Amino acid sequence: MENNFKQDIEKIEIPFQLHERSKKGIQEAKSEMGGTVKRFVKKRIAITVMAACLMVPTGAFAYQSLLADDLYGSFDNVKKHIANITMKSYLLFDAKLSQAKGDLGKEQYEQFKEVLYVITNAKLEFGDKNGNIDYSQVPSENLEKIKAALYDIQPYFDKLNDELSSKEVLTAEEFEQYIQALITYETVMAKTGVSSPPEIEMVPIDLREAFMNAQNVLEYVNEKQRKIN
Repeated sequence: MENNFKQDIEKIEIPFQLHERSKKGIQEAKSEMGGTVKRFVKKRIAITVMAACLMVPTGAFAYQSLLADDLYGSFDNVKKHIANITMKSYLLFDAKLSQAKGDLGKEQYEQFKEVLYVITNAKLEFGDKNGNIDYSQVPSENLEKIKAALYDIQPYFDKLNDELSSKEVLTAEEFEQYIQALITYETVMAKTGVSSPPEIEMVPIDLREAFMNAQNVLEYVNEKQRKIN
C-alpha cells in the first residue's frame, strides 16, 4: 500500500507553474540543509480538522449542546482515538462549527456537515495521536471516499476563511493538484509524527521531495487567492 502511494505521488504531473516553483523550492532546501531552513506554515491548512481550519468567531461561547458532539459523539470518544486532543481544542472546534452554521445558513450547513462527517470519521478511524492521517495506509475504497469529501469541502473552508473558492480560482488540473498536495502534506506529518508543519530536516529523506512539492503547491494556491482578492 505504501509503495503504491509513493508511486501515485511520482506519477502526478504538476502544472508547469507549480513544477517550476517546486523545483526551485527543492533546490533551495537542499542548499540550506546545513543551516536553518525557513519554516513553512500553510495559512489555514483546511485538511486538518482538529487544527485551526476555520476562523474562530470573536467573543465567548456559552455552554450548550455541542455541535461537535453531533460529529464525534463526545469529547471522551475523540480522546480514545486522538490522544493529544484537549478539551480546549474540542470546544474551539465546536465554536468553529457554530460560526459555520451561522455563516453558511441552514441548508448549506447541513451539506457542509454531511461532508465533514466523512472526514471526522476518517480522523477517528485512521488518524494518529495528533489526528493526522497517513493516507498510504488507508484502504483504497476508504481513500477514494475521503478524497471525494475533500474535493467537496474545500470550497466551504475557503468561504469560512473569507477566501475566494480555490476551486474557482484554479484550473481543474490545479485543483486536483491542490487536493493531492493537502493529502501528501498530511501524510508526511503523520509519518514524521508531528502536530504542526515540520522543519525540512525533520522529514524522512525519501519523503522530502514529495513534501517540498506539496508545500510549493499550497504556497501557490495561497498567493493566487491573495492576488485575485
